[in-house]
Amino acid sequence: MPTPTLSQARSHYARQRRIGVAAVRALWRLFVANPRPTIPEIAASASGYQVASAAMSSQAVAGFADDQVPLTVAQQFMGVSAYGFPLTEPIVATIDARVPAPPEAVPDPWWDDAQAFMADLERLILSEVADAGRSASQVEFVARPDWQNYVRMLNPPSCPRCAILAGRIYRDLEAFDRHPGCDCVMVPVQDWETAHDKGLVASFEDAFKRGEVHGLSKADARAIADGATPHEVVNATRGLNAPGITAALRTEVFGRKVKATTEGTTKRAAWRKANPTRLVRLRPESIYKFAKDHDDAVRLLALYGYIT
Repeated sequence: MPTPTLSQARSHYARQRRIGVAAVRALWRLFVANPRPTIPEIAASASGYQVASAAMSSQAVAGFADDQVPLTVAQQFMGVSAYGFPLTEPIVATIDARVPAPPEAVPDPWWDDAQAFMADLERLILSEVADAGRSASQVEFVARPDWQNYVRMLNPPSCPRCAILAGRIYRDLEAFDRHPGCDCVMVPVQDWETAHDKGLVASFEDAFKRGEVHGLSKADARAIADGATPHEVVNATRGLNAPGITAALRTEVFGRKVKATTEGTTKRAAWRKANPTRLVRLRPESIYKFAKDHDDAVRLLALYGYIT
Protein backbone atom coordinates (compact mmCIF):
# COMPACT_ATOMS: atom_id res chain seq x y z
CA MET A 1 0.00 0.00 0.00
CA PRO A 2 1.48 3.41 -0.93
CA THR A 3 2.85 5.86 1.63
CA PRO A 4 1.34 9.35 1.22
CA THR A 5 3.52 12.21 0.08
CA LEU A 6 4.35 15.23 2.23
CA SER A 7 2.03 17.32 0.06
CA GLN A 8 -0.85 14.92 0.68
CA ALA A 9 -0.20 14.88 4.43
CA ARG A 10 -0.04 18.68 4.64
CA SER A 11 -3.20 19.01 2.60
CA HIS A 12 -4.93 16.63 5.01
CA TYR A 13 -3.75 18.71 7.98
CA ALA A 14 -4.93 21.96 6.35
CA ARG A 15 -8.41 20.54 5.79
CA GLN A 16 -8.61 19.31 9.37
CA ARG A 17 -7.45 22.69 10.64
CA ARG A 18 -10.18 24.47 8.66
CA ILE A 19 -12.81 22.22 10.24
CA GLY A 20 -11.50 23.04 13.72
CA VAL A 21 -11.55 26.78 13.00
CA ALA A 22 -15.11 26.46 11.66
CA ALA A 23 -16.12 24.68 14.89
CA VAL A 24 -14.77 27.56 16.98
CA ARG A 25 -16.59 30.13 14.84
CA ALA A 26 -19.82 28.17 15.28
CA LEU A 27 -19.22 28.23 19.04
CA TRP A 28 -18.95 32.01 19.02
CA ARG A 29 -22.08 32.34 16.88
CA LEU A 30 -23.92 30.18 19.39
CA PHE A 31 -22.92 32.46 22.29
CA VAL A 32 -23.71 35.61 20.33
CA ALA A 33 -27.20 34.32 19.55
CA ASN A 34 -27.75 33.15 23.14
CA PRO A 35 -25.32 34.27 25.89
CA ARG A 36 -26.42 31.33 28.05
CA PRO A 37 -26.76 28.28 25.79
CA THR A 38 -27.38 24.91 27.38
CA ILE A 39 -24.54 22.44 27.68
CA PRO A 40 -26.26 19.99 25.28
CA GLU A 41 -26.49 22.84 22.73
CA ILE A 42 -22.75 23.46 22.97
CA ALA A 43 -22.08 19.73 22.56
CA ALA A 44 -24.47 19.49 19.60
CA SER A 45 -22.69 22.35 17.85
CA ALA A 46 -19.29 20.68 18.24
CA SER A 47 -20.62 17.22 17.36
CA GLY A 48 -21.41 18.20 13.81
CA TYR A 49 -17.81 19.25 13.27
CA GLN A 50 -16.58 16.03 14.88
CA VAL A 51 -18.47 14.11 12.20
CA ALA A 52 -17.01 16.34 9.50
CA SER A 53 -13.49 15.85 10.87
CA ALA A 54 -13.92 12.08 11.13
CA ALA A 55 -15.43 11.82 7.64
CA MET A 56 -12.69 13.89 6.03
CA SER A 57 -9.94 12.00 7.88
CA SER A 58 -11.22 8.57 6.89
CA GLN A 59 -11.71 9.79 3.32
CA ALA A 60 -8.13 11.11 3.26
CA VAL A 61 -6.69 7.80 4.48
CA ALA A 62 -8.80 5.94 1.93
CA GLY A 63 -7.38 8.29 -0.70
CA PHE A 64 -3.85 7.52 0.48
CA ALA A 65 -4.69 3.89 -0.32
CA ASP A 66 -6.00 4.84 -3.78
CA ASP A 67 -9.50 3.93 -2.63
CA GLN A 68 -12.48 6.27 -2.92
CA VAL A 69 -14.66 4.51 -0.34
CA PRO A 70 -13.69 4.81 3.34
CA LEU A 71 -14.37 1.88 5.66
CA THR A 72 -15.01 4.03 8.74
CA VAL A 73 -18.45 5.19 9.92
CA ALA A 74 -17.87 8.85 10.76
CA GLN A 75 -21.10 9.18 12.78
CA GLN A 76 -19.63 6.90 15.45
CA PHE A 77 -17.34 9.75 16.53
CA MET A 78 -20.17 12.25 17.03
CA GLY A 79 -20.76 13.51 20.54
CA VAL A 80 -17.95 11.44 22.05
CA SER A 81 -14.90 12.87 23.81
CA ALA A 82 -11.33 11.72 23.22
CA TYR A 83 -11.62 9.58 26.37
CA GLY A 84 -14.79 7.85 25.19
CA PHE A 85 -17.21 9.76 27.42
CA PRO A 86 -20.14 11.89 26.20
CA LEU A 87 -18.86 15.22 24.92
CA THR A 88 -20.96 17.03 27.52
CA GLU A 89 -18.65 15.77 30.29
CA PRO A 90 -15.47 17.69 29.32
CA ILE A 91 -17.64 20.74 28.60
CA VAL A 92 -19.07 20.55 32.12
CA ALA A 93 -15.53 20.05 33.49
CA THR A 94 -14.34 23.17 31.63
CA ILE A 95 -17.12 25.22 33.19
CA ASP A 96 -16.66 23.60 36.62
CA ALA A 97 -13.05 24.79 36.63
CA ARG A 98 -14.43 28.32 37.05
CA VAL A 99 -17.90 28.01 38.60
CA PRO A 100 -20.09 25.07 39.64
CA ALA A 101 -22.04 24.11 36.53
CA PRO A 102 -25.74 23.26 36.60
CA PRO A 103 -26.97 20.42 34.37
CA GLU A 104 -28.45 22.69 31.72
CA ALA A 105 -27.63 26.35 31.09
CA VAL A 106 -24.18 27.90 31.40
CA PRO A 107 -24.04 29.78 34.75
CA ASP A 108 -23.99 33.58 34.90
CA PRO A 109 -20.78 34.10 36.96
CA TRP A 110 -18.48 33.06 34.14
CA TRP A 111 -19.08 36.45 32.54
CA ASP A 112 -16.70 37.86 35.18
CA ASP A 113 -13.89 36.25 33.21
CA ALA A 114 -15.53 35.62 29.86
CA GLN A 115 -12.33 35.87 27.80
CA ALA A 116 -10.49 33.20 29.78
CA PHE A 117 -13.57 30.96 29.86
CA MET A 118 -14.08 31.17 26.10
CA ALA A 119 -10.37 30.51 25.50
CA ASP A 120 -10.65 27.30 27.54
CA LEU A 121 -13.81 26.28 25.73
CA GLU A 122 -12.26 27.02 22.33
CA ARG A 123 -9.23 24.90 23.22
CA LEU A 124 -11.50 22.04 24.26
CA ILE A 125 -13.62 22.15 21.10
CA LEU A 126 -10.55 22.35 18.85
CA SER A 127 -9.01 19.36 20.62
CA GLU A 128 -12.16 17.24 20.53
CA VAL A 129 -12.77 17.94 16.85
CA ALA A 130 -9.14 17.16 15.99
CA ASP A 131 -9.23 14.00 18.13
CA ALA A 132 -12.32 12.77 16.29
CA GLY A 133 -10.39 13.10 13.05
CA ARG A 134 -7.28 11.41 14.43
CA SER A 135 -9.31 8.54 15.87
CA ALA A 136 -11.11 8.06 12.56
CA SER A 137 -7.75 8.08 10.75
CA GLN A 138 -6.45 5.33 13.00
CA VAL A 139 -9.59 3.24 12.61
CA GLU A 140 -9.39 3.62 8.84
CA PHE A 141 -5.83 2.46 8.44
CA VAL A 142 -6.15 -0.28 11.06
CA ALA A 143 -8.99 -1.59 8.90
CA ARG A 144 -6.54 -1.77 5.99
CA PRO A 145 -4.06 -4.54 6.97
CA ASP A 146 -1.40 -3.55 4.43
CA TRP A 147 -0.58 -0.59 6.71
CA GLN A 148 0.84 -1.49 10.10
CA ASN A 149 2.65 1.70 11.11
CA TYR A 150 2.12 5.43 11.35
CA VAL A 151 4.35 8.45 11.81
CA ARG A 152 3.67 11.55 13.88
CA MET A 153 3.92 14.57 11.59
CA LEU A 154 4.55 18.00 13.10
CA ASN A 155 2.81 21.15 11.99
CA PRO A 156 5.21 23.78 13.36
CA PRO A 157 5.50 25.76 15.48
CA SER A 158 5.20 22.87 17.93
CA CYS A 159 5.55 22.33 21.66
CA PRO A 160 8.71 20.60 22.95
CA ARG A 161 6.83 17.42 23.89
CA CYS A 162 5.46 16.96 20.36
CA ALA A 163 8.78 17.90 18.81
CA ILE A 164 10.69 15.09 20.54
CA LEU A 165 8.03 12.58 19.45
CA ALA A 166 8.04 13.73 15.83
CA GLY A 167 9.28 11.38 13.17
CA ARG A 168 8.93 8.24 15.27
CA ILE A 169 7.27 5.20 13.80
CA TYR A 170 4.46 3.64 15.84
CA ARG A 171 2.53 0.43 15.42
CA ASP A 172 -0.98 0.92 14.08
CA LEU A 173 -2.65 0.03 17.41
CA GLU A 174 -0.43 2.28 19.56
CA ALA A 175 -2.19 5.25 21.10
CA PHE A 176 -1.51 8.70 19.65
CA ASP A 177 -0.23 10.84 22.53
CA ARG A 178 -1.63 14.35 22.39
CA HIS A 179 -2.36 17.31 24.63
CA PRO A 180 -5.09 19.96 24.51
CA GLY A 181 -4.50 22.04 21.41
CA CYS A 182 -2.15 19.51 19.80
CA ASP A 183 -2.22 19.84 16.02
CA CYS A 184 0.05 16.95 15.05
CA VAL A 185 -1.40 14.43 12.62
CA MET A 186 -0.85 10.69 12.23
CA VAL A 187 0.12 9.54 8.75
CA PRO A 188 0.06 5.83 7.81
CA VAL A 189 3.41 4.61 6.46
CA GLN A 190 5.11 1.38 5.48
CA ASP A 191 8.36 1.95 7.35
CA TRP A 192 10.72 4.66 8.60
CA GLU A 193 12.86 4.67 5.45
CA THR A 194 9.89 5.30 3.20
CA ALA A 195 8.50 7.95 5.55
CA HIS A 196 11.88 9.68 5.58
CA ASP A 197 12.16 9.61 1.79
CA LYS A 198 8.67 11.12 1.51
CA GLY A 199 9.65 13.99 3.82
CA LEU A 200 7.31 12.94 6.62
CA VAL A 201 10.05 12.54 9.24
CA ALA A 202 11.19 15.56 11.25
CA SER A 203 13.87 15.82 13.91
CA PHE A 204 13.82 17.89 17.06
CA GLU A 205 17.25 19.28 16.25
CA ASP A 206 16.19 20.58 12.84
CA ALA A 207 12.97 22.10 14.21
CA PHE A 208 14.93 23.69 17.09
CA LYS A 209 17.49 25.25 14.75
CA ARG A 210 14.68 26.71 12.63
CA GLY A 211 13.05 28.23 15.72
CA GLU A 212 9.97 26.03 15.36
CA VAL A 213 9.97 24.65 18.93
CA HIS A 214 8.00 26.97 21.20
CA GLY A 215 7.50 26.76 24.96
CA LEU A 216 11.04 26.08 26.14
CA SER A 217 12.36 28.19 28.98
CA LYS A 218 15.41 30.33 28.17
CA ALA A 219 17.59 27.99 30.26
CA ASP A 220 16.20 24.88 28.54
CA ALA A 221 16.83 26.36 25.10
CA ARG A 222 20.34 27.39 26.12
CA ALA A 223 21.06 23.90 27.48
CA ILE A 224 19.99 22.29 24.19
CA ALA A 225 22.11 24.77 22.24
CA ASP A 226 25.04 23.80 24.50
CA GLY A 227 24.67 20.13 23.62
CA ALA A 228 22.10 18.79 26.09
CA THR A 229 20.03 15.84 24.88
CA PRO A 230 16.61 17.32 23.96
CA HIS A 231 14.52 14.54 25.48
CA GLU A 232 16.42 14.81 28.78
CA VAL A 233 15.68 18.53 28.97
CA VAL A 234 12.06 18.21 27.90
CA ASN A 235 11.35 15.18 30.10
CA ALA A 236 12.77 16.99 33.12
CA THR A 237 9.75 19.31 33.04
CA ARG A 238 7.61 16.35 34.10
CA GLY A 239 9.24 16.45 37.51
CA LEU A 240 8.05 19.94 38.42
CA ASN A 241 5.49 21.04 40.98
CA ALA A 242 2.94 21.73 38.25
CA PRO A 243 2.85 21.97 34.44
CA GLY A 244 4.69 24.96 33.04
CA ILE A 245 8.26 26.07 32.52
CA THR A 246 8.24 28.33 35.61
CA ALA A 247 6.93 25.69 38.02
CA ALA A 248 10.29 24.14 38.93
CA LEU A 249 10.63 22.52 42.33
CA ARG A 250 12.23 25.15 44.57
CA THR A 251 14.37 23.88 47.40
CA GLU A 252 17.51 24.69 49.35
CA VAL A 253 20.84 22.87 49.17
CA PHE A 254 23.69 23.85 51.51
CA GLY A 255 22.05 27.21 52.13
CA ARG A 256 21.55 28.02 48.44
CA LYS A 257 18.11 28.23 46.85
CA VAL A 258 17.92 26.10 43.72
CA LYS A 259 15.44 24.94 41.11
CA ALA A 260 15.25 21.18 40.75
CA THR A 261 13.25 18.37 39.14
CA THR A 262 12.15 15.00 40.47
CA GLU A 263 12.35 13.44 37.00
CA GLY A 264 15.01 10.72 36.90
CA THR A 265 15.46 10.66 40.67
CA THR A 266 13.67 7.40 41.54
CA LYS A 267 15.72 4.40 42.66
CA ARG A 268 15.46 2.69 39.27
CA ALA A 269 16.28 5.78 37.19
CA ALA A 270 19.63 5.86 35.40
CA TRP A 271 20.59 9.28 36.77
CA ARG A 272 19.84 8.27 40.36
CA LYS A 273 21.83 5.03 40.01
CA ALA A 274 24.79 7.06 38.76
CA ASN A 275 24.36 9.68 41.51
CA PRO A 276 22.99 7.90 44.61
CA THR A 277 24.22 10.51 47.08
CA ARG A 278 23.14 13.73 45.36
CA LEU A 279 20.32 15.44 47.19
CA VAL A 280 18.53 16.88 44.15
CA ARG A 281 18.73 16.98 40.38
CA LEU A 282 19.21 20.58 39.35
CA ARG A 283 17.23 22.24 36.57
CA PRO A 284 19.16 24.11 33.83
CA GLU A 285 18.10 27.43 35.41
CA SER A 286 20.18 26.70 38.51
CA ILE A 287 23.02 25.16 36.54
CA TYR A 288 23.53 28.37 34.58
CA LYS A 289 23.08 30.45 37.71
CA PHE A 290 25.89 28.70 39.58
CA ALA A 291 28.24 27.77 36.70
CA LYS A 292 31.52 29.68 36.72
CA ASP A 293 31.79 29.77 32.93
CA HIS A 294 30.60 27.96 29.80
CA ASP A 295 32.84 24.95 30.32
CA ASP A 296 31.62 24.61 33.90
CA ALA A 297 28.02 24.82 32.70
CA VAL A 298 28.63 21.99 30.23
CA ARG A 299 30.24 19.95 33.02
CA LEU A 300 27.23 20.47 35.26
CA LEU A 301 24.79 19.66 32.45
CA ALA A 302 26.57 16.33 32.07
CA LEU A 303 26.71 15.79 35.84
CA TYR A 304 22.96 16.27 36.17
CA GLY A 305 22.13 14.03 33.25
CA TYR A 306 21.26 16.51 30.52
CA ILE A 307 24.25 15.68 28.35
CA THR A 308 24.53 11.92 27.88
